Amino acid sequence: MDGALERTSETLGNGVRRMAIAGGVILMFLMLLTVADVTLRKFFEPIEGSQDISEGGLIVVVFLSIAYSGWTGGHIAVDLIGGVVKGRALDLLDVVVRTFCGMFFFVVAWQSIDQGLDALEFGDGFNVLPIPHYPFYFIIAFGSLVFAGVLLVLAWRSARGFPEIKGP
Repeated sequence: MDGALERTSETLGNGVRRMAIAGGVILMFLMLLTVADVTLRKFFEPIEGSQDISEGGLIVVVFLSIAYSGWTGGHIAVDLIGGVVKGRALDLLDVVVRTFCGMFFFVVAWQSIDQGLDALEFGDGFNVLPIPHYPFYFIIAFGSLVFAGVLLVLAWRSARGFPEIKGP
């Protein structure tokens, strides 16, 4: 059982790391786009549709990176309960909270797929460029599913007494 958990953890860790790298590359592209747009706006004409590209790109950046942040503990956390609850009760609470949050992100993924199908059916798109919205809903669903998996694996690790995953 512990071997399966270790293999799952290693595979998931490698996957979310690759997703975060892809998100970082897109973020660098968005930074260059913004610099070019501001510069061109000052001297010539701005890049048409740069806001549409930025909006879509930021969705991709966030939902490709959220699982890595959760995996490495890179999110902001306020420890209110840790001062009151100790030992095994705190470990059990950690398992329950991570499991609940994992289920929540399954719901987010399901609703994102539903919204994506609606956007596909009705032809929703961005304001300036003819870019449809539905692929971005599916990216939200994918990122949410991976994050749900991360939370459930972290709950499993916590339940088995494995140490926390640390970032680079």
